[in-house]
Amino acid sequence: MDRVTRFGVSLPGKLVERFDRTLAALGYDNRSKAIRDALTDFMAQSSWKSGEGRFIGSISYLYDHHVGDVTSELTEAQHRFSGLIKAVMHSHVSHSECVEVLIVSGMKREITSLHNQISSTRGVESCKLDVLKEVS
Repeated sequence: MDRVTRFGVSLPGKLVERFDRTLAALGYDNRSKAIRDALTDFMAQSSWKSGEGRFIGSISYLYDHHVGDVTSELTEAQHRFSGLIKAVMHSHVSHSECVEVLIVSGMKREITSLHNQISSTRGVESCKLDVLKEVS
């Protein structure tokens, strides 16, 4: 087994409180295990970038549709990448916030480009890429 390394992390108090509530709800005994799992998932999602080829996955994002031209910019991105997007789910989660999930299948560079465009769009509050697998 690898040697355990301890390190400090500075986080806003409210984030720590939410994290602790989430840990309790998921049945974690301690923060270290949860952070280890989160880091493992983060690295797994990032490691796909080292490969080339076709992948299948999802891009999910939360945005405030009252901010600027966010709705039209996101729609334009979906049209630009229409060959990559296999399905779209849209849901209103509050008066101003919407969630969309895109099922994508295509070349790594195209998926990355779409994800980066969505992530950097003003009004997008959170955006996550989940790669399920590489396909032949």
